[in-house]
Amino acid sequence: MHVEIAYDENTKGDPDLSKKWANAVGHVDSPNPSDWRQAIVEADIILGQILTRLGYHGEGIGEQLKGVDKASFKTLDQAWEAHKIRNQIAHEGSDFAMSQHEAKRVINLYRQVFEEFFYV
Repeated sequence: MHVEIAYDENTKGDPDLSKKWANAVGHVDSPNPSDWRQAIVEADIILGQILTRLGYHGEGIGEQLKGVDKASFKTLDQAWEAHKIRNQIAHEGSDFAMSQHEAKRVINLYRQVFEEFFYV
C-alpha cells in the first residue's frame, strides 16, 4: 500500500497566520458584537492568504474560490458559506445583526478550512 503525503511539511503551521488566527478567535469571545464581525473579517483575510499560497488567483476571495477544484478542497462549501457571511458584514456593517453563537459557528467554518490545509 502506497501512502501519498497530502501536504508539504515545510508549509505546515505558519506562525504569522497562526498569530492572526488567534487574534481573530479572541475577538469572537468578546461581549461586543462589532468584535464578532471583526473576527469574521480577519478570518476571511487569512482565507484569502491561504488561497493565494495554494495557487488560486482572482480579483478577491470569491473569484479565488470559483477556481477551486472541489476534489482537492474538501471544505470548499464551508469556505463559501463563511465568505458569504463576511460579504454581508462588509456591505451591511453594523446593520448586520448576528448572535455570538452565529459568529462562533462562522469562525468554526473557517477553522475547518484552515485545518484541512494544516494552517492552524
